[in-house]
Amino acid sequence: MPKKGKFLENNSDAQARRVNNGNKFENEIYEYLQREIGENKRIILLKPKTHVYPPGSEKPPEFSCMQIFTAFGDVIGDTDIVVYDKKLKKPLILVSCKTSFRERMSQSLFHLFLYQSKKHKDLKLFFVTQDPDLEFGSKDHPRKWGVIAADLGVYCYSQNPNTECWGTIYPFDNMIKDLKRIAGIKK
Repeated sequence: MPKKGKFLENNSDAQARRVNNGNKFENEIYEYLQREIGENKRIILLKPKTHVYPPGSEKPPEFSCMQIFTAFGDVIGDTDIVVYDKKLKKPLILVSCKTSFRERMSQSLFHLFLYQSKKHKDLKLFFVTQDPDLEFGSKDHPRKWGVIAADLGVYCYSQNPNTECWGTIYPFDNMIKDLKRIAGIKK
């Protein structure tokens, strides 16, 4: 049996590796979106970070669209990438970048519902994943997250070529086409 200190150290190392992999994946998706969308007169991409601002504190103005105001402070939720419409001055799409599932779909849905209920009723969620464990299942044998995503209209994009596309689960290559359609970008 491993010593308690050794187990915690290994768990900490594994968690740090997951965080690094997740940050790398998020940056790859952000850079991909920047290349594909580029300079655009209609939208910009934001990368607000989860943060709590105590009442009366200074906040970066570029992320004010993502703040949820409460009597106890202002919160910016888990928003990896935000597609922001410059003309309408509002976020259109949350892009949640996750290498694997676990509780991550739940987190993304919680923040989507939080934003929809407080500020942005028409906000869409793009859930981008490497889907290493084929968590969506198939049309004939769906799994929990595939059913929930399809029912709630979450746009799911998988980088795994073995992911079966059904409902609202698409290959990664469809993401830019859908983003442009939702954002009203013609080319």
